[in-house]
Amino acid sequence: MMIDARLAVGTGRVITRTGEAPAFAEGLYEIAENTFAWMVPNGSWGETNLGLIKCGRQTVLIDTCWDLHFTREMLQHAESILTKAPITRVINTHGDGDHCWGNQLFSDRIITATRACVDHMTHPSPRQLRAIKRIAKLLRCFPYAGLDSLGKYMGDMLSPYEFQKIRVRPAQETFSGGMTITVDGVTLQLIETGPGHTDGDCMVWVPERRVVFAGDILFVGVTPVAWVGPVENIRRGLRRLLGLNPVVIVPGHGPLALYSDVQDQVDYWDWLESTLEPMARSGLSPFDASRQCLERHDFRSSAFARWRCPEWIFTSACTLYRHWGVTPQTSPGSLGALDHFRKQSLVLR
Repeated sequence: MMIDARLAVGTGRVITRTGEAPAFAEGLYEIAENTFAWMVPNGSWGETNLGLIKCGRQTVLIDTCWDLHFTREMLQHAESILTKAPITRVINTHGDGDHCWGNQLFSDRIITATRACVDHMTHPSPRQLRAIKRIAKLLRCFPYAGLDSLGKYMGDMLSPYEFQKIRVRPAQETFSGGMTITVDGVTLQLIETGPGHTDGDCMVWVPERRVVFAGDILFVGVTPVAWVGPVENIRRGLRRLLGLNPVVIVPGHGPLALYSDVQDQVDYWDWLESTLEPMARSGLSPFDASRQCLERHDFRSSAFARWRCPEWIFTSACTLYRHWGVTPQTSPGSLGALDHFRKQSLVLR
């Protein structure tokens, strides 16, 4: 269900990219005057929300998709808007590939992001994800030490996307702290909130339309993730978002947010930090601590238990451990990343 939004044009899909029944229709929603959100159910890997802000005869695009196919699909569905007001600027809310790897379709436009975001846009690279897709097919056949689980997990994550022809196009206009842009008389405020979810998070606030595009400091109906931390920056960003008094809140993933959804996420980070820290101090590994968190009564009776992708707790646990100076042994480079996702795939077993 979508709140205070009209579906302008939908894709008509009856199943999500990850094979679920959609919680809301995929497509382009009119969320305020001349302001649109491309919403993708149900908010899992790559199921990313984008924004289109029409400013007179120009349009500003907030984020691009994980691959060129899905970015082009969004453009086709927005054609009636973009023929009259073409995209002249792209703003990336952070450097995760599912928010910026469609940038190359706008190589002649201004692309803006935080300075901290730029280096992250190529880590991991499209080439690495192509290799992982191939490896995942093989690992499904090895029921040993969780390798088959890793193969299925990574295969399900990456199979909807095509990384073959992607050339990462980083932002050429960068800022730190904040930046104000005026496009055909419409003011956009870019507010840096990272590091938190990633190194270079920001949100985009359109004050005259009371709309905020939160990026991935906010997930709705989906377990949030802190790849980098500190978690306090995510909480601070969410509180700052609420302080804007927006009418419409577009999260990075999931349906449009209520104020209560934002507060639920603040509460989640409070709960996770306070629950995990004594486990970390006692020597419990992030993997075992994550599993224990998901089995606790206070978790199972909370709103968090209804969120999708509960295994993402493991990534945030590893991040919190690092910030507490409790660093578990990991393999370096790509092997370490694969082992991380192997463990994450096993959290719910």
